Amino acid sequence: MRGLVTPNKITVLRMLVAGAAVGMYAAGSHRNAVAFGICALAFTICAVGLDGVDGYLARRLRMTSALGAQLDILGDRVIENLFFIYFAASGQISVLVPVVFFVRGVLTDFLRGIAASRGPVGGDSGAGEFQRNWMLVETWSARIVASRFSRGAYATLKCVCFCALGVEWIARRAKISVVAPWSNAIHVAVSGIVFVTMAFCVFRALPVFWEGFRDFRAAECLDANADVRVQPGAVAVAARVVAGAR
Repeated sequence: MRGLVTPNKITVLRMLVAGAAVGMYAAGSHRNAVAFGICALAFTICAVGLDGVDGYLARRLRMTSALGAQLDILGDRVIENLFFIYFAASGQISVLVPVVFFVRGVLTDFLRGIAASRGPVGGDSGAGEFQRNWMLVETWSARIVASRFSRGAYATLKCVCFCALGVEWIARRAKISVVAPWSNAIHVAVSGIVFVTMAFCVFRALPVFWEGFRDFRAAECLDANADVRVQPGAVAVAARVVAGAR
């Protein structure tokens, strides 16, 4: 059982399920929109739900690892971009929505990589808390980004957002006379949900930007100091080469 079902396999599975959901939306654009749309909604809920399953299994089976953490982040990025790019391409949302999520993801992952290379401030004794807090040092940053409430609220918002977009997708293509008069109201409500989800996404990234750019400047200073320390030796070697040439 331990080798058959692993957190990393669940993470890969949820990416495949999300891809299948988007594929069903694409297939439903040509025929049986309601049937394909309902199946896509079910797959969407399943993909988001599996996000909690892989973390639970990792803790339950004591299989947490750096690779698993990175794979989990990759899964989040893939699923977000799959849905938002598709719905932007279908004309339901602005193209700025997937752009914001993509840029936010790239920047936060880059800055977390710098923090990971720096390591915990307290040395090995603080490594566990450092990993649990997503490589954030300050308490307020960890609460905004890594607390259970924050992660749960963000996962719930994304699930509601993807499902709302799916419901609007079905309503647009089902051509049901009862729904037609409410199409504008549905679009406004769904757009509001998308905006709130995007705003919360950016809000959770602010502590990462705050600490990450500080780490980035510190890393630049270290590189500059390393270059300065190397220069005297390099100058001496160059002098010997010139003297030998003479």
